[in-house]
Amino acid sequence: MKGFGQRFTAFFFIIASIALLIFGRSQTRLIEEIRAQIFATFIPVIQVVDFPREATSSLSDWFRNIAVVYSDNEFLRAENAELKSQLAASTELEVDNLRLKNLLKIKDGTVTTITASRIVSDSNSPFFKSMLINSGTNDGVKKGHAVVNEDGIIGRIINVAPNSARVLLLNDINSRIPVKFAKSGVNVILAGDNSMTLKINFMPNEEKALVGDIILTSGMGGVFPPDMAVGKVSEVTEIGEIRIKPAVDLNRLNYVSVIAYEIASFPVLNQEQGEENGETGNNGDQ
Repeated sequence: MKGFGQRFTAFFFIIASIALLIFGRSQTRLIEEIRAQIFATFIPVIQVVDFPREATSSLSDWFRNIAVVYSDNEFLRAENAELKSQLAASTELEVDNLRLKNLLKIKDGTVTTITASRIVSDSNSPFFKSMLINSGTNDGVKKGHAVVNEDGIIGRIINVAPNSARVLLLNDINSRIPVKFAKSGVNVILAGDNSMTLKINFMPNEEKALVGDIILTSGMGGVFPPDMAVGKVSEVTEIGEIRIKPAVDLNRLNYVSVIAYEIASFPVLNQEQGEENGETGNNGDQ
């Protein structure tokens, strides 16, 4: 019985289709009306049947969009963290740069640029770290003048000729420079040992050095102005030795500047002036 019903239904649709085709050739308008009525009847049914598929597709798209938004959010968070890190590093560099730019406004001394010089040779010795520049006494260079570039300090003048001068580099074993930690302000002595890094052998007991700490000149000694870039702490050994990576690449030097730092002097009363002031004071009392 079931097979008969299916065959009858199929036969009915075939006959109806043929009839519509034949009838449609002569009654086009009527066929269009019938077709429109059929569509109007079955479209709601089709929409109801198709609703689960559309709902599933929409839900799938929603979850996919959520995943994309979450992924984008994680990327933006990582990018934001990286930008914050770069901003902190940039701020630190700005502070260092500002210190260098303010060298000519130091309250306790003045800085004068003597000359710009070119390096003509270096010592090339494992036992002595120095270089020769093409400026000398004829250019105003004197023993004890500081030698720097845009990155920081390089060394100091130890010998001068009319047209040349020898510079003792920071990393020479005979080099000793008063420096300080930028954050804490603790004053220490920086020494060279003929290697490509520098060292601090002694720190006050209550003070600690951390990798990344910035080292600046302290201004003591009268050779280097205060707050010039020297380097950063690159290592703290178990025995307490602190290694410093120089701010200047001492292996890649071409041009340098020779500067003179003059500590501000204050008038000191001599004995005669003191006596005169004393007498004036006594007369005033009388």
